[in-house]
Amino acid sequence: MPFPLRRSSAAADAKVVNNLPGRYPTEDWVAHYWDVSESGELSSRHVVVQLPIGSGANLREVAIGEQGIIMKVRRWGLTISSSLFDMIDFDPQEYLTHDAARYPGGDDQEIVDVVMRAANFDLPSQFVISSDEHPFLLFDPSGELKGSFVKGHSYLGALAYYASNGNTTATFNSMRRLDRALYDRAVETMLRELRKK
Repeated sequence: MPFPLRRSSAAADAKVVNNLPGRYPTEDWVAHYWDVSESGELSSRHVVVQLPIGSGANLREVAIGEQGIIMKVRRWGLTISSSLFDMIDFDPQEYLTHDAARYPGGDDQEIVDVVMRAANFDLPSQFVISSDEHPFLLFDPSGELKGSFVKGHSYLGALAYYASNGNTTATFNSMRRLDRALYDRAVETMLRELRKK
């Protein structure tokens, strides 16, 4: 059974992403990443991701390949590590609206929502990739690299997903490392398939 592509909810032309704008003080981080269109076009993107204030000062600089603040990069976006909230004493209870219409489960439901929205970001994209060849990089407000992710889909992984209508979800990172010539031939094959669609 194919895995449908979960579409990013971020506007294609968004310059800043913040799921709860104005709810708590933030600082501007910059995400640099690679996006693959349904036609196989590869493009470099960047967007400001607004994290709770104090995040940058509490994290060490990392090298490319070290995850740092990043927990996961998916086809549609970014998840930061929830351990950040402990480091900066981020208390979601301070930012509750107590809106019973929106949160019929009460404050507990809203607390979960605040934490999830503070940690998960849809990015302007069609299919975000994050491999050794196309790393996802996250820089704090001072410009220091505080997160990277290289364990997601490769370029071939995105192309194969599109060409197979979601039936192929492999990353193909091992193939690229073990047999680059085979990987490159597979990329060309997938691009030809996509051009036929």
